[in-house]
Amino acid sequence: MRLLELIEAVDPKLGRAFNHLEDLVFFYGSKGTIEALEHLKDMNAPEGSGTVRMKWDGNPQIYWGRENGAFVPPHGHNQWSKGALPASAEDVGKFIMSTGKAVTPDEVAGRQAFADTFTNLASLFEPATPESLDGNSTYYVYADALFLAPPKLVDGVYTFCPNPKSQTCYHVRADSELGQRIAQAEVMVVGHAYFTGHGQPDSAQIPIKDFSEFNTNPKLIVLGPIYNVAPVQVDTTKIDQVENYIKQHANHVDTFLASTAGVSDLKQIIYTYVNQSAKAKQLDSISTAHFVQWMQSGKVSAPKAEKIIALDKEQNNALDIIFRIVRAVQILKDDVIDQIEAGPKADIWDTHGEGRVRYAQGNKEFGNVKFVPRKRWTPQ
Repeated sequence: MRLLELIEAVDPKLGRAFNHLEDLVFFYGSKGTIEALEHLKDMNAPEGSGTVRMKWDGNPQIYWGRENGAFVPPHGHNQWSKGALPASAEDVGKFIMSTGKAVTPDEVAGRQAFADTFTNLASLFEPATPESLDGNSTYYVYADALFLAPPKLVDGVYTFCPNPKSQTCYHVRADSELGQRIAQAEVMVVGHAYFTGHGQPDSAQIPIKDFSEFNTNPKLIVLGPIYNVAPVQVDTTKIDQVENYIKQHANHVDTFLASTAGVSDLKQIIYTYVNQSAKAKQLDSISTAHFVQWMQSGKVSAPKAEKIIALDKEQNNALDIIFRIVRAVQILKDDVIDQIEAGPKADIWDTHGEGRVRYAQGNKEFGNVKFVPRKRWTPQ
């Protein structure tokens, strides 16, 4: 029986379907901070660390499934997000050719090749797609492609790097069980979750732990999630210090973040600042002074920046408190990532990987989180 975890819906205005653990601090204030710390506490127990999945950097994203039992062929994120339900593989190809900005002959040829690739996937996926999933005759699986053509074997290891915009690569030993399957496969994807309606937002996804019933065609591998196999040791003394610190300053932090007069997008501004600091490899510089300098560089209008600075002073320098906690959570999170990456490897492992994810469980209120090594990995 498949074990499913319920996902809390996330306010689409606050980040992504999976937020960085430290982002909970400025998105949700004191409660978000406590929840971030609870995620870390959970991981001290084997059952907690065993809920942490590898985060994949596959390409392209693929959606497919059944609509009242009828097969819906694999299609991409663009078609999914537009709610354009394909009736056939040919529909998928036509959609791809009708979108985008291919102008030159090479661009048109490239788009046609991409369309042909998607069109050809249907014959592999249809016989391997169950008539129903968890009793639902309408469902859509969400996956990332790992390879759409057999990978090369070098020195007994298959290596594939599906996203040309990143340095992330995946490796599988040829003599492993997965390696023996790859020797027969034409396509490999890694499944994440399913939706109960076409075009639903990411926050509606229901995670799947076991994809075995999608693996009836040897030419197609639908890999399931790869979980952490060993518990990690989290410094509970440091967690307690952060927890005590936010409890002491909760009123100022929460009042500051709840401010809306002229700065209704305050959380989004802080989110953008932290993201841009990460991309610029300046996470160690996050502070009130650095934030003010960033705002005054043209990122935020002068009147709005002045209001934010004034609110900060009114609330006992709340920004200092927020950024100190963000950095503390980042440090605790990075230690967890380092331990996981130094631990035992599964049949498939990554280099220059994106980190890990954890679906919200139990009493978690603020949705799914990701453990991304932002100190060394940044999106392109």
